[in-house]
Amino acid sequence: MYNKLGEAVLKTEERMEVGVITAPDAPHAEEVKQFLGHKGGNWEWHIERCVTEGLDALETRFYVGKLDGRVITNIMTVEHEGIGILGHVFTLPNQRRKGACKGVMGYQMADFRQRTGRALYLGTGYNSPPYYIYHSFGFESVFPESGFMKYYVNEDFEENYFAPAPAEPKSVEWHDWPKVTALSGIVGWDALRSLAWDVYGPTNMEGGFLGFKHTLETEDAYDAAKLLVTSEGAIVGWATVSRDERWQPATAVLDLFFHPNFADAVPALLSAVAFPDVKVQCYVDSGAEQKAAVLETAGFTCEGRFKNQFAYQGQAYDVLVFGRG
Repeated sequence: MYNKLGEAVLKTEERMEVGVITAPDAPHAEEVKQFLGHKGGNWEWHIERCVTEGLDALETRFYVGKLDGRVITNIMTVEHEGIGILGHVFTLPNQRRKGACKGVMGYQMADFRQRTGRALYLGTGYNSPPYYIYHSFGFESVFPESGFMKYYVNEDFEENYFAPAPAEPKSVEWHDWPKVTALSGIVGWDALRSLAWDVYGPTNMEGGFLGFKHTLETEDAYDAAKLLVTSEGAIVGWATVSRDERWQPATAVLDLFFHPNFADAVPALLSAVAFPDVKVQCYVDSGAEQKAAVLETAGFTCEGRFKNQFAYQGQAYDVLVFGRG
């Protein structure tokens, strides 16, 4: 479905129509796919599917600017229950420097707030021209000098969203995508968060989650991925198992990460994981004492320590290896 939101006057005095395509939308499917066809890979996989079919409860919107009925610029959001990721910001090369993207973003941000949106995340180059465009709309770095940015409608979003509540395990669904990014964006907790997703410290999961979802759906992967969800719908933990082909016979790697307010629910999360009948190892940074304690309670044993195994933001970390099986 396409809804016209209004018009924006460009620097050239041209009047650009601004609207939003809410996926799935068969009439606009080919137009969207062609406009963003350069994305490739898993991005193309998501776009190809979302324009023609519902992906669980994931909400995908394409905010577009049009001149003479032709799309010249786009901003995509993927959302669920007011939590979203903003991406695929693209303007045709011959239409740049006119203010087209900024014109669309004004409507997009207003629409997000009107729909009772709560939080948006995006990734860009720190200190780049796009960074300052996003900053002008209220986005700020998740941590100092970072291009991973957040926008909260209310300043106390994170405090309220991650407030203690009952939590239980669930399987991975498409609409978990933006909420996993909200979890991965918390500051001041474990440094090593996921080897499979390459997550060290606060990280935008726009690409990491999409790649993992593609693996779950298209490859012969371990069907062992669970999320921890609260009664209020917040994703507050993940436990994923993936193959580690470096060893023969192959072992499996458990990646475990959770918000500190929900440590008591993590044993139930691990119990819900269908571990494969192979050796399973979990790598824990030396500062993650609570994670180490949870693993020991779940039957994992510390098998060794790698000294100064990685560095994050100028600090060296040891890595403890916990194993079972």
